[in-house]
Amino acid sequence: MLRLAGCVLVISGCAGFAGSVCRDGNMRLKLLKQIRSIYENMKYYISYQKAAVPEALRRIAGKGQEPFAAVFEEIYRRTYEEGESFPLVWKQYMEKALEETPLTKSEKKLALDFPSCLGFMEETAQAGALDELIRDVNLHIDELEREKKSKNKMIMSLGVAVGVLVSILLL
Repeated sequence: MLRLAGCVLVISGCAGFAGSVCRDGNMRLKLLKQIRSIYENMKYYISYQKAAVPEALRRIAGKGQEPFAAVFEEIYRRTYEEGESFPLVWKQYMEKALEETPLTKSEKKLALDFPSCLGFMEETAQAGALDELIRDVNLHIDELEREKKSKNKMIMSLGVAVGVLVSILLL
């Protein structure tokens, strides 16, 4: 009876681990969609409402997109009120915010590259540079969505199969 209970626990543990790997993939997709939404909102505020970048960040922070809302509020405070360099403050706070996320290095780079499009003084040029970032994010999102369905099935199948194999070996 104890062996059967051990086998069930091993199989459920392996399936749980596979589920956490699938959940990380879903979280990556969700965060990339949030980043795309942030860039689209930023483009709107810059090009149509003629808002400065820190002010646009504050407005986006008001919409409460976690884990970025508190970070954007702090970036606004340090750049607009204290006059610090936007690219340095952005990099510092965004690296900290993205540290605990399951995003890959190339996906984190999409979020960290935002200040590079601000070298233009004119808002239409800034909006055009934001279009490049949005296009890059969309490419990553499309790739993840294509892989998601088949990968999740494969990961879950392998997780259960490994659990069964380990259970047989332990018997």
